[in-house]
Amino acid sequence: MLTRSGSTPGSGWMKGVSDRSTSGPADPKMSRPFWLAYIAFMALILVILPIVQRRALSSYAPSGFRVYESSTRWAGLPIFAAGPAPVAVVAIGGQPRGIIAIGGIAVGLVAIGGLAAGGVAISGVSLGILALGGLAIGWKAIGGAAIGYQALGGVALGGYAYAGNGIAYGYHEASGRQKERLL
Repeated sequence: MLTRSGSTPGSGWMKGVSDRSTSGPADPKMSRPFWLAYIAFMALILVILPIVQRRALSSYAPSGFRVYESSTRWAGLPIFAAGPAPVAVVAIGGQPRGIIAIGGIAVGLVAIGGLAAGGVAISGVSLGILALGGLAIGWKAIGGAAIGYQALGGVALGGYAYAGNGIAYGYHEASGRQKERLL
C-alpha cells in the first residue's frame, strides 16, 4: 500500500464513515445530505426490500411449492429460477444458489438474504469478500458486528477496525470511541 509521508495507514473512506457516525446528525459540521442518504438507504434495506421480496415470493409459499425455471440457459444454468431451492444465474427462493441469489439462505457471487455467503453478501449474517449485515465476516466487513481485514461497525475486529461510537480491536489500526486497542 502506498502512503504519503505523515499519513496513517488504513482505508480513508472507512475512517471518514467512522468519523461521520460519531458526529451524529446534530453536528453542524456534518452535511444534511449524508444523513438523509443514510436514512433513505436504511429505509430501503429494512422496510421496502422485505415488502417487495415477500410479494415476489408470495406465490411460492410452502403450501404450493411451485417451481419456476426459465427455458433460456446460460452456461448450462437457467437464466432465472424461483422455488424452494433454485439453482440459476438469478435464483430467488428459500435456499437459492446462483450468480445472483436472493432468499433465505443465499449462496452466490451476489447473495442477499437472511444468511448469505458469496463475493458480495448482504444479510443478517453474511460471509463474503464484501460483507454487509448485522454480523458481517469478510475481507471488507460492514455491519453491527464486523470481523475482517477492514472492519467497520458497532463492534469491529480485524486488521483495520473502525467503530465510530463502538468498540474497535485492530491489528494494524483501531478507531473506536468507547474502547480502542491494537491487538
